[in-house]
Amino acid sequence: MGLAERKERDKAELKELILDAAKKILLKNGQEGLSIRKIATTVEYSPATIYLYFKDKDEILHELMEMGFMLMNKYMVQAFGETDPVKRIHSIGNAYVKFGLENKDWYDLMFNSDKPMKHIEKCMEDWDEGMAMFNFLTITCREAIQQLGLKDLEDRILALQLWSCVHGLVNLAQSERLEIVERNQTKELISKTLDSMLVSIFKK
Repeated sequence: MGLAERKERDKAELKELILDAAKKILLKNGQEGLSIRKIATTVEYSPATIYLYFKDKDEILHELMEMGFMLMNKYMVQAFGETDPVKRIHSIGNAYVKFGLENKDWYDLMFNSDKPMKHIEKCMEDWDEGMAMFNFLTITCREAIQQLGLKDLEDRILALQLWSCVHGLVNLAQSERLEIVERNQTKELISKTLDSMLVSIFKK
């Protein structure tokens, strides 16, 4: 291995070390507890060193958001393999809710925080991970519409409606607002709400 290759390897390893430290701080203290200085202290480098690898905190949060989507994909395995589009929509919804309830800090970063999106805007990039998930839902909605002959429905609008519903349910559950509706029945309440919505949309 040449000197240049060794330098690139060391650079990649330090970047991975920085992201690993940022992930641990995020999961322990949330976004508000994450700072360049805390990351630097954790990896035992100066804050200036962190800035050699990342422009700012928003870029780090964007990288962490990508990790979050990789984790979310694991929850979607069953949905990815479902051949019936209507059942697949239900599976996507259940997986989305399960991910949100079990991974609050990841979920907040991916779907509630504006900081990763600010990095995307500054760098004029696309939200590839989020759009890939949304496009998967849109394609599934299109297949369901075609299967049931529901010509009045538009796939992207239906996908946005479904996403808005499950997103709202997750946020209400995370903030314990659903406990007001029915105590200790959050998961069952979410499942019934999702079932009811799908029945109302896809009824013939």
